[in-house]
Amino acid sequence: MPNNHSRLFVLLIALVLLLSACSVNISPGGSSTSSTATPGASNVQAHGNTAPDSGTFDGCPARGDGGDTQLNLLKNRTDTATWSPISFSEMISWTWPHSVEKRDMASWSQSDANAVAQHNGTPVSLTGYVALARREGPESPNCHLQVDRDFHIWIVDHSTTDRSHSIITEATPRVRAHHSGWAIDNFFKISRNQLQVRMSGWSMLDQEHPEQLNQTRGTLWEIHPIMQIEVQQNGSWVPLDSAQL
Repeated sequence: MPNNHSRLFVLLIALVLLLSACSVNISPGGSSTSSTATPGASNVQAHGNTAPDSGTFDGCPARGDGGDTQLNLLKNRTDTATWSPISFSEMISWTWPHSVEKRDMASWSQSDANAVAQHNGTPVSLTGYVALARREGPESPNCHLQVDRDFHIWIVDHSTTDRSHSIITEATPRVRAHHSGWAIDNFFKISRNQLQVRMSGWSMLDQEHPEQLNQTRGTLWEIHPIMQIEVQQNGSWVPLDSAQL
């Protein structure tokens, strides 16, 4: 019997060690998920203050060629999601810690980063009107390339509202490469004809431009990058690529 007890004791110890080695996390809903990497995990959308690396485009890495590299990764993301409708009034009311303004993301305090992460990287769909569209100059996210430049598209809640109460949305070269209809002239036509648009993409705090508030923008929150653009025509939403302008 003592030998049997000894064997039982050894088996129990071995079982405890085996269970300890298996890292299992219990989710709030009660289901368990293993810490082992899941096949295809690199395709899972990242939210908050991080984004998946979208790789190299025209020789330019997703981190750009300087500036705030973490912000550049957010600007250059190309992953998709299910876009959730958000009202103009809700998005423009989002706040942020003023202590992050004009500071690279890597230097933010943990509490500030957590506060921004509540909205940063949220898949949203915003309806409004184009107040202005413009091709921007060379910037660090695009490695200061002359050919690859962002389109800034100012969205307002009413066709008569000026840019001081606008939300900036940006069409990046990486995404535009897949949309022949996203030509800058088409945004001019949309604005001139006061057509309603629906911009879907990733919310992003652009902390670099607080001096523009209440002048050429109503918030530092943007949709950047835009992943889907639709135009209201004959009572239906039509992708910009196939819209008749």
